[in-house]
Amino acid sequence: SEKLFQTDEGVEKAKKAAFRLLSGRAYTRWEILEKLKARGFIGPVIDETVVALEELRLIDDADFARRFVQEKIRLRPMGRPMLKKELKRRGISDPELVEEVLDDAFTEVDPEELALELLRGLKSRYSSLDRQKALSRMYGFLGRRGFSGSDARSAVERAWPPVAVVPSCCSRLSAW
Repeated sequence: SEKLFQTDEGVEKAKKAAFRLLSGRAYTRWEILEKLKARGFIGPVIDETVVALEELRLIDDADFARRFVQEKIRLRPMGRPMLKKELKRRGISDPELVEEVLDDAFTEVDPEELALELLRGLKSRYSSLDRQKALSRMYGFLGRRGFSGSDARSAVERAWPPVAVVPSCCSRLSAW
């Protein structure tokens, strides 16, 4: 009886800690588990807290994944592989859920268009460079953002289309 009371007190403290965390942003189940462990709560207290939070729908990995992907595509565009990696890093490990969320997101968004918009937003970064250097940097940038080679190539070609003959005096001009 005395031990049960202590556990309840521990659960209440863990819930309060979790509520404080969740008041700032959404978290995945795994993230909450890790945060509570880091704060010194023990396994059964953490488990009970997480179950309560799930019942209240304060943590929902499927909802988190959908919102996370939508936000990333809108605010900091990246390709499918990078989004998959980011979801995994946040503890979304169900491969079916990840694929479903990414499939839904990329039916609404064309990765090539996303990559092109990124490049257009950074045109001043590349416009003063010679063509080869600019192309190399654009490919590298899009690759680091997780865009496929074909999407990156198409976006780069559209951002800076090939020119048949470019006089040396005009090699830095671009068709942005």
